[in-house]
Amino acid sequence: MGKEDRDQWIVKCPKCGRVEDSCRHVSRDDVRRILRLLKAGVEVFPADEEEPETPEPHFHEPVHLAHVVAPRYTWSDLVLAPATREGLDDALTELRHKTLMYKGWGLRKVVKKTKGISLLFAGPPGTGKTMAAEAIAHELGKALHVVNYAQMENMWVGETEKNIERTFAKAVEDEAVLFFDEADAVFFRRGFMTTPWMNRDVNVLLSHIEAFPGVVILATNLARALDKALDRRIDIAVEFPLPDAALRRELYRRCVPKQAPLSKDVDFDALARKYVLSGGSILNVVRQAMRSALKRGKRHRITQDDFLRAAERETRKATLLAQDHLAPSLRQERIRGYA
Repeated sequence: MGKEDRDQWIVKCPKCGRVEDSCRHVSRDDVRRILRLLKAGVEVFPADEEEPETPEPHFHEPVHLAHVVAPRYTWSDLVLAPATREGLDDALTELRHKTLMYKGWGLRKVVKKTKGISLLFAGPPGTGKTMAAEAIAHELGKALHVVNYAQMENMWVGETEKNIERTFAKAVEDEAVLFFDEADAVFFRRGFMTTPWMNRDVNVLLSHIEAFPGVVILATNLARALDKALDRRIDIAVEFPLPDAALRRELYRRCVPKQAPLSKDVDFDALARKYVLSGGSILNVVRQAMRSALKRGKRHRITQDDFLRAAERETRKATLLAQDHLAPSLRQERIRGYA
């Protein structure tokens, strides 16, 4: 115990009394440990005294860097184009026969380690990318870790890299499938227009994907915005296009519950041929058709007209989102005022 420690702190053994350095009851390491705790601000009080108020959450307490999802969808729930399903089948084939590929067929001699598998799901919104990620996790009997970008990114230099490392380490520990939805938000293309620390974060992500021993899935609607270095790190790229008329017919059939009171004039074939919609949009059409029928009363059936009106509304949604709703005069005022 140093002189300044002796002046500031008094350590008392319950049997020997005050001790300078150690005694036969309290070792020197014990004394040093006590001093470290006291310097850190740890409070010690008898058990019969009133306990202090609950402290505020500690700045460094663990945060949830990924949402743990129990897969809800199975392989049979997917309605996909043949080429898309083939890409997913390729991934599952390697995952199911990894030991044979790497040991029996000698692939480990080439890559020197048992590599994980990285998948890229690219396509318009609502085409089944997230469902497919859940279905793969379900087929493998694993949980799905959906990365929480808001928690992973940190304003402090170096903290984001640590959070990235924790995210991958937790997925390895839980043997979970790691899922980056809207991956372009974090795997964006590096360049002169991005800050040095943003480029560094992408570097860290790329290196962890390459070394990750499990399954990592990246989903995006903007594949062209992804960093080019992903090309060699992605093992299988799967395109999720908008469904054709036959698939849209099947999506209507699956999205409409058997209990739904359909009118005899409902024609899913006609709807599928007329409106080019994704699976997510078709589900929106079904819900809107139900709402329209319910506005007429609980005893009314869902008619073809309900579906047609709902499909028209869903189609107009894309047009609505693309419009500039500022009046020309107001726009000029904003530009003039730098608003």
